[in-house]
Amino acid sequence: MEETVPGVDLSPGRRCFLQMSPSSLKRLIGLVIVLALITPSPVGAAGPAYALPGSFALPWPCGQGHRVTWGPASHWSHGKATGIAFDFSMEESTLLFAPGDGMAYFLRDERLFETNLGNYVEVVIEGDWLVRLAHLRDPQSGERPVRAGELIGHSGGTGVPVPHLHLEVLVRRDTSWVRPDISRMERFFGRAMAEFVKDAIITNDGCPAQLALDGPLRPTQELTPPGAPVYLVVPLRNEGLEPTLLKTVQVSLYAPSGAHLVAEARGEWPLAGKTSCRVVVPVRPNLAGTWRIGQVTCQTEETTFGLAADGAFAVAPSAIRVVGVVSPPTVDVGGRIALEAWIENRGERDLVLDDVRVEGIQPDSVPWSASVGRQVVASAGGLTHLLLVSSTVPQRAGEWRIDRIGLEQDDHLFFFAQLDQGFAVVGPELVIDRLGAYVSPKALDVFLIIANVGTRTASPDSVEAWGWKPDPQHCFTLANREITPLAPGESALIQLHTHPAETKGTLRLVEVGYWIRGHYYRMSLPGQPSLAVEPSSVADAEPQ
Repeated sequence: MEETVPGVDLSPGRRCFLQMSPSSLKRLIGLVIVLALITPSPVGAAGPAYALPGSFALPWPCGQGHRVTWGPASHWSHGKATGIAFDFSMEESTLLFAPGDGMAYFLRDERLFETNLGNYVEVVIEGDWLVRLAHLRDPQSGERPVRAGELIGHSGGTGVPVPHLHLEVLVRRDTSWVRPDISRMERFFGRAMAEFVKDAIITNDGCPAQLALDGPLRPTQELTPPGAPVYLVVPLRNEGLEPTLLKTVQVSLYAPSGAHLVAEARGEWPLAGKTSCRVVVPVRPNLAGTWRIGQVTCQTEETTFGLAADGAFAVAPSAIRVVGVVSPPTVDVGGRIALEAWIENRGERDLVLDDVRVEGIQPDSVPWSASVGRQVVASAGGLTHLLLVSSTVPQRAGEWRIDRIGLEQDDHLFFFAQLDQGFAVVGPELVIDRLGAYVSPKALDVFLIIANVGTRTASPDSVEAWGWKPDPQHCFTLANREITPLAPGESALIQLHTHPAETKGTLRLVEVGYWIRGHYYRMSLPGQPSLAVEPSSVADAEPQ
C-alpha cells in the first residue's frame, strides 16, 4: 500500500523531520540509504572555476592577522573536515564578514560527535563553491543573500573546547559538496595557497600600514652551510607620527622546491614616529638552494599587516648524497613499510647523523614517514646502506608517494634530495558512505553504509563504534560481528545496536572502525551534518 506524507515538501534539496515508531524508523532509514546508493547522480555541467577561490576575501577585518593552527592534512587525518580546511587562532567575538557575493545558510551542528561545527554559516558563491565558517559565537537560522564584506557573525568556540575559527572550502560535484583538488588551488582568499602553513599569520591587508620596509632584507652571510641557521635583517620604518610598539615580525619564505616556510621573531621594539629599527629574524632552512623572500608580517599592539618584500639567500648543498632508495613493489594493508637506501658522504670527514628519514604522502594526502631510528655514521668518501622502517601502519589502499629524504642533526631535519618514487598498498579498505543514528532513552542504533574501496575482498571480524555518554567519565560501545564479506567496489548496510543505561543529555559518537585478523582500522566519520540529533529523533550525516 502506497503511503504519502501530507504537507511535507520532498522536493530536491529540502530537509524534513519525520516522527514514527522505532521499528518503522529503522526500516525507513535502511530503505532511504539503499535507494541513495543505487540512484544515479545527474550529469554535471561545466567544471567549476578553480581561479574563483583566489578572489575570495578573508572573513576578518582589515588590519587583523590570525595564526594558522591546523591545516588540511591534520583535518583529514583526524576526520574533522571534508574540504580544504584551516583553523585560525582567534579571540571570541571577532567580526566575521562574507567572503563573496552569494547565499548564506545559518546552521547549527548537533551531531553525536565528540566535537562538531557548533554554530556555523555556509556561503554558496556562484553555485559551485561553498565557504564554511564554524564555531561561531551566536546561534542563527535561516538563509539570505549576502554581499562580499557583509557582517555574517562573530567568532566563538561552540562545538569545541578552545575558541577558534574553522574555515573550509568545498566544491560542487553533481548534487554533493566534495573536497576540491588542492593541486589546482594556486591562490586562496587573495593569497598564494602555499602561504597557508602552520604558524603563518594570515593578514587582511585592506588597511593602510603604519610601518614600511626601509630597504631590502639581507642575510648576515652570503652562503649558509647546510643545516645552519640564517639570520635575516629586516629594516622597518614607522611612517606615522604616533609611536608604536612592534611585537612580532614574521618573514614568509619560498624554498627551492616551492614549499612555503615562515620564520618569526618575537619581542618588543618601540618605534617613535618617523624613526627606523632593524629586527633580526632567525630561520633554519631545511633544503639546499636559493630561498626567495615573499612577505613580511608585522604585528603591533594595535594591528597586524603584511608588507610586500623581495630578496633571496642561498644554502649550500650537503656533503651527503642519495645513491638510491628501493621500496617493495607492493605492501599489504596492515603490513610493514620498510625501505632500503644507500647514501654517499662526499665530504672529507666522517659525519655522525642522529637519524635519516624519508617523507611522503598517502593516497588521501596525509603525510607519512620512515626512518632508521638510530644514529648513523657516514664515513668520508664511502657508501652507507640503510634500512628505514615506518611507524605508520598502512590502512589506505592505493599509491603511496616517496617525496624526499633528509638527515637529522641537533633536532633539525635537513633534506638533501627530492625523490619521485612510490609503491602500492594493496588489500581491503572499508569507508563509510552513509551514517544514520536513532537514539532513545533506552536504545541507540547506528546505521552505516560501508563500501570496500580497496583491491581485495574485505572479511571483517566486526565493525565497532564508541562514544561518550553525557558524563564524560563513561563511554558506550556498539558492535556487529556478523558482517558479510565485501568484494572491491561492493557496499553493505550495517546496523550497530546497544542498550545504554538510561541517561539524560547528548550521546556523542567519537569513532567507528573494524577488525580484520586482530588488526583494528579506523574509518573516518562523515563530515557534513544534515539533521539535528535529539532524543527520539534521527541523526543523519551525509558524506561528501
